[in-house]
Amino acid sequence: MVPNSTSLTPSPVPTSSPTPTLSPAPVRYHEPPDEFVQDRITYVKRATITKKGFRLGSSHIWKYGLQYIRGSDKKEVYYCHECTAGKNKQELFVINGTSKVRNHLEQKHQIDPQSGIKKHSSTRKSVLDQQKSAAATNTFFWKDSMEKFKELLIRWIVYCHIAFFQLENRYFRELLFFLNPALPNHLPKAAKTIRSWVMDAFLSKKQRLREDLQRSRSRISISFDLWTSPNPYAILGVIAMWIDTRDPNNST
Repeated sequence: MVPNSTSLTPSPVPTSSPTPTLSPAPVRYHEPPDEFVQDRITYVKRATITKKGFRLGSSHIWKYGLQYIRGSDKKEVYYCHECTAGKNKQELFVINGTSKVRNHLEQKHQIDPQSGIKKHSSTRKSVLDQQKSAAATNTFFWKDSMEKFKELLIRWIVYCHIAFFQLENRYFRELLFFLNPALPNHLPKAAKTIRSWVMDAFLSKKQRLREDLQRSRSRISISFDLWTSPNPYAILGVIAMWIDTRDPNNST
């Protein structure tokens, strides 16, 4: 019986398996910057400007974040590792107790406010998983509607004078993802692609206009409108009016 009792001595070993759920920040996250700027305000990591004796508290919130000093008023704020990992904007709470940070971690990142353990629910999908799933289910819909989507997008860009780089804006893409998770997958990744879309649409409409003018049932009357702009360039508008086979009163 003695050998049996000694063989059970390693039994505490399996209890170490849950420990990786709360691994320290350097293992889970990228090293945060010593200094960064958000909304034109500079934030400096407190650990870099504290001479000695600095240590974080025992609360679990420090497993998921750090202290930074806000340059505008020298107040200590909370930098969230989870927000950075999820590519979300830092909320940077002023540190005055831990309740506000606990609520943030629970509501935004599903971290239990008591145990500090991140919840992993099989029914809850990440944003990336939702986007992949939605993209897969909407593939055929968007293949059929892609040309219409491009037409509406180009019209909005041209008529509203939208800079091409704005389509790369993270918040614009989040808005589209909210409307339809599959939609951002069909946006160009670079402004250069948008430029080519606009030029293709321009050349297509230019060719269509030529064909309409060739089929016109009347003389083409042309008028001009000349004005100046704040820059040194003069602007000349050319207006053509004619009657074609489809619309008795047409102009461009």
